[in-house]
Amino acid sequence: MILQIYTSNDEWLRAALDLILSTQDGGERRSSLHLCLSGGTTPKPVYESLARSETFKAIAASKAVHLWVGDEREAPVHSGLRNSEMIAGIFVAAGFKNFAFREPKNPALKIQTPAPPIIKNLDSAAPGLILHAWPTGPRENAAAAYDRELAVFAGETIRADRPFFDLTILGMGEDGHTAGLFSMEDVRRGAGRLVILTEAPQEPKKRMTMAPQILLASRKILVLLRGLPKARFLMANLFGERTDPIKYFLLDRCEVVAQI
Repeated sequence: MILQIYTSNDEWLRAALDLILSTQDGGERRSSLHLCLSGGTTPKPVYESLARSETFKAIAASKAVHLWVGDEREAPVHSGLRNSEMIAGIFVAAGFKNFAFREPKNPALKIQTPAPPIIKNLDSAAPGLILHAWPTGPRENAAAAYDRELAVFAGETIRADRPFFDLTILGMGEDGHTAGLFSMEDVRRGAGRLVILTEAPQEPKKRMTMAPQILLASRKILVLLRGLPKARFLMANLFGERTDPIKYFLLDRCEVVAQI
């Protein structure tokens, strides 16, 4: 694991952005790039910088860039609580071209965000930015639809003998949780699955998340965190003083970019 610590917000932001932009250079050259994005407030300025980046726009002009959302909350549309809406809003506000949604396979479910059109027969290999947003509505149905969407693309990567994601971005709560995994029981319960339902200790409590194994199916893992208390919490997990969900991801291919 590599740990980068910064005291400057600008340096922290630049380090995170550079790491994301360098992802395309890893492994074999392919016509698509799959990024798994974290929700929450910590990565928001990173995504805003990414959406404005001319380098990232050039990448999306040359290959299909798939944006997946690691976890989601059961919350009303336009409530400001949904990770999918936050991510969509950032790229729409930046005027990002060639931006589209893939529609979940369940025709009864629609992605409702103030963003690009939903495209049913989208060519998933054509250049452009493709957001795989979690559908709104009851989380059981939304999670089932997202599970099917993941299965389609996971099957393609398994046949090609490569990781599902090129990069997985994770945050960390002050209690050591990451994505929608709030306990080690959540981590264990996700074995052999793509998506699981979990309960958060705070509102909105109803969550849905990619299971640990699918989050780990990545060439590289980037953990973004800000604040000295979170940095201390992460170090406690790293040195065996605590065992929280974030510890599951602190592997050799993990890079932590922290601001204190």
